[in-house]
Amino acid sequence: MDLARVARLVSGATRLPLMAVPLFFLVGAASAGWTGLLWALLCVLLTSGLSLVYLAFLTRVGRVRDPRKIPQEERVQPLRVVAGLHAGAFLIVALLGATVPLRAILLSYALATAAFALLAPFVNLSLHAAGAAGTLVCLLLVFGLPGALFASVLPLVWWARVRLGRHTHPELALGALAGGGLTWVAFAVVS
Repeated sequence: MDLARVARLVSGATRLPLMAVPLFFLVGAASAGWTGLLWALLCVLLTSGLSLVYLAFLTRVGRVRDPRKIPQEERVQPLRVVAGLHAGAFLIVALLGATVPLRAILLSYALATAAFALLAPFVNLSLHAAGAAGTLVCLLLVFGLPGALFASVLPLVWWARVRLGRHTHPELALGALAGGGLTWVAFAVVS
């Protein structure tokens, strides 16, 4: 078994825009049924969709060399723009009346991405760990104990990022604390 290949697969599958898609749909369906799925689709288009389009643009014009491995020095401006996209999405869906859990997810993404933009010049926090921890906290808050089924993903992400040499244990811990903590804050604020 090629562990480096497994680590790359785990890392690729747990990129934040990819994890956000099923999260939005699960939470949307749980909070408002079919209507919630439509809200989730809007959230996905405004966040992951626009973020991926922006990343493709940055790659095409040469501001990002490798979209799967963005060096710390290339992260600040994209993170600022993505934080703005998430904040804008939060405002739009809040004004349109989306469900509280979907608004909380959007606010958590906006807060976490803004925090990462502020901290990126100083420390290489793990966006993967933040995404996994934030997703776990969200699932626990929305679904209760069944949300804990996602708990195994965080150590898997942790292993993959260390195995690939992308992050140290402190960078992963800080990323997980930021993602999980700011998700909890967002749910507390919105609820």
